[in-house]
Amino acid sequence: MLRKNLLMALTVAAVLFNTHARVWACAVCLGGADDSTIEGYNASVLFLMSTPYLVLGSIVGALVFTYKRALKKRALAEAVEPGAQLVWNQEDSGR
Repeated sequence: MLRKNLLMALTVAAVLFNTHARVWACAVCLGGADDSTIEGYNASVLFLMSTPYLVLGSIVGALVFTYKRALKKRALAEAVEPGAQLVWNQEDSGR
């Protein structure tokens, strides 16, 4: 078992050390100043960074919209029928 693990570790280390430097470089390190690959890489990074904010903002916006709509409906219902709320008062009849 130890021999198998050691052989696997040596194989992984040999593969990692024999790979070229271009494999480990990012898109910015490989291209020039006006390369379209770099522009695409930067655009994708900005898109991925803004996505969580857009999702959270849309959820909060939907909640605010729903809350304001409920307040308007409540105000409209109270303005139309202010005495519509009935209360049941049980009085002692004295019988």
